[in-house]
Amino acid sequence: MKHFWYLICIIFPLHGAAQINIRIDYDNTSKEITLFLKNETNKVFKFIPTERIVYEYVSSISFLYKDKNGNILCSRERLIYDDQHYYYNIGKGQYLAPYEENRYIHKLTKWCQNNNIYAVDISVKIDTRIIAKKEHGKIVKDKEKGYKTEFKKSILWE
Repeated sequence: MKHFWYLICIIFPLHGAAQINIRIDYDNTSKEITLFLKNETNKVFKFIPTERIVYEYVSSISFLYKDKNGNILCSRERLIYDDQHYYYNIGKGQYLAPYEENRYIHKLTKWCQNNNIYAVDISVKIDTRIIAKKEHGKIVKDKEKGYKTEFKKSILWE
């Protein structure tokens, strides 16, 4: 019976397809990570938190710097679009258009200047509002809903 349920879960996954695909690339030379968010739907996502509730709809990226023994050296949490004016149009970075991909570059040396860094744990939390959708080639307002997902990755510093 146990094998039956295992087979059912493989054939019919318990969760749906991702609405936002998340990918992280790391450049060892520049010590920059690039966060790619790809919208797989006809929806318009808005990453800006609401004014009325500070902790609602907050999409963030956090960095946990560790030494070889796993000791935490320093940490930093940012909104995903913080610090993007050097690299990217920040206004566009606060929204994710239907079937498009945004990229966000974060320089890892900006927040931790420790010489003992061995690895960085990166955590991306997406808590966004769906504010519109694309229908027949036009963007139309949609009843505001939310979408949440998380992604984690560890990178070696060297």
